[in-house]
Amino acid sequence: MRMGIRGKKGPRRLTNEPMYVAPELLGQPLAGPLRRAAALGVDVLILLLPALAVAIAAAAFSLRMTDPEAYRGLKTLLFTKPAPPAAEMAWEAVGSLLVRIEAPGLPTEAYEAVERGDKVRLAAAFEGYDMMVALALGERPEVHLPRKMILLEVEKLIPKPFRALALFGVAALYFTLCHASRRGQTLGKRLLGIRVAQLGAERLSHFESFERAAAYLEIPATLGLSLVSLWRDPNRRLPHDRVVHTAVLRVERPPKPAKAPKPAPPHEEDQAKR
Repeated sequence: MRMGIRGKKGPRRLTNEPMYVAPELLGQPLAGPLRRAAALGVDVLILLLPALAVAIAAAAFSLRMTDPEAYRGLKTLLFTKPAPPAAEMAWEAVGSLLVRIEAPGLPTEAYEAVERGDKVRLAAAFEGYDMMVALALGERPEVHLPRKMILLEVEKLIPKPFRALALFGVAALYFTLCHASRRGQTLGKRLLGIRVAQLGAERLSHFESFERAAAYLEIPATLGLSLVSLWRDPNRRLPHDRVVHTAVLRVERPPKPAKAPKPAPPHEEDQAKR
């Protein structure tokens, strides 16, 4: 049962839409918090490598388009062991980029050299330094770096308008397609024996499924307080369930058919007749 739409005459009126549950879904067992958390953990592990690969590719492509010199210098520093002259040229090319993104661990001399436009002094400021690369998909915790170590935050190489898409686009696509499927299951949910069900027993559209995926962000936005609904809500519905009127159900396996009794051997049948 879909939410009513504004009619040609008069305003939209109150209906039982938020509370309506299809008769065939009533009484079905709900997925418990631990099972839902385990399914999400499996999905996160599945998504981790593809999400990292897409984010790193987006950062590399963006840097190559906007600052080819820094891109080449970064490749030299990360993937080769350059001789001192080549290393000096690479740091000279990358130094301005690191200052621009305010990379943690930068020496003060690097900021001063960039302000003065002194590339020779800029390269000299990085003498003896090494670089560590990291990618954060969420808030980055405070990092304590060793002496003469610079942290390159890959996500800062992606332009802000595209950063969320590059970091979370794979996850959004995964959850959208899986929950809009006939089964209503991600790989993690399928493994744990649970599924997403629309309360009207209808299949989620791709837009509704995307809405549900986007509403996951409400959990960190409320500092996790919205998870209380797993125990407070009688149907264990979280904010992303209420957005599109879904619930997460246990998948009940059909009972195994009873085994038919084995036929008695012919000689036993003859003895029974006698």
